[in-house]
Amino acid sequence: MASLPRRPHRALHLRGPLSGLRTLRLLWSSPAIGAPVVARELRTARLLLRPYRSSDEPDWRRIEDDEEVRRGLDWPLRTVRQVRDHLMARTTHTVLSRPGDLLVLAVERDGRVIGDVSLHLRTVAAETRVAEIGWLQLTAEGGHGYATEAARALLDLAFGELGACLVTAVIDRTNLASARLALRLGFRPAGGTARYATFVIAAAEHRCGQTLQAAPELPEHGVESAENL
Repeated sequence: MASLPRRPHRALHLRGPLSGLRTLRLLWSSPAIGAPVVARELRTARLLLRPYRSSDEPDWRRIEDDEEVRRGLDWPLRTVRQVRDHLMARTTHTVLSRPGDLLVLAVERDGRVIGDVSLHLRTVAAETRVAEIGWLQLTAEGGHGYATEAARALLDLAFGELGACLVTAVIDRTNLASARLALRLGFRPAGGTARYATFVIAAAEHRCGQTLQAAPELPEHGVESAENL
């Protein structure tokens, strides 16, 4: 999804040394949060969340080769060079400061990367700060609660250090596993498009401990079922 459009500052009548390219950069620079959030290691009961490294390439190749992962994220089948480039791009996403910034943390279990979690900063005003969360995991590692554990740790960061008021998750409607994970985390359906379902959780809901509750039962039919989100 595209980042939010940049808005010019109000001060349009600048003169003197602040002119030319410097003026244009100031006018069109996007707002930023007061203290940038920089990627660091986060530990949970069973996992280590950390920035990607170039040495993760073998594990990353396994993720890219996972057909279920590619289908859920609508990724193409990449060449060896494209897989390496994709990983290297992920190693650069380590700071949240301005709208559109992306932070990605590899999820490590027993020394192997089994997936990742990410935060996309959408808006920065303290009163309405919004981030979008994402996650991916090797299909073979499913069923153990790793994705839930990792995503909860990133929600703690989003509502804590980042100071988000709201976190969203945008999920392909055919990706039922991710839809169920969102519900387990305490997200609620909030609309979307014909292809994507949007889920939201507010800071107050997260603080109330709703994310720690057991996974809700999904009805087989009706508007609340994963098939109809």
